[in-house]
Amino acid sequence: MHEEFLQKKEGESLKSDLGELNLWIGDKKSGMCLEDWEEKGRQSEEYLLVIQYRLQHLMVQNKRSKSE
Repeated sequence: MHEEFLQKKEGESLKSDLGELNLWIGDKKSGMCLEDWEEKGRQSEEYLLVIQYRLQHLMVQNKRSKSE
């Protein structure tokens, strides 16, 4: 029972951390659309999208491992 509680808390903490990081990424993406920085912003946005995809992938893996 203690182990289940710790796993639940760990999952909640991970969700919170990933959620905050996802919001930060969204803020950064929205700030990258300056005219002079269009190309650099596009490249950076692609990089942030890769990070977001990886985070979502890790969250799915985490859910699957907990359900097994």
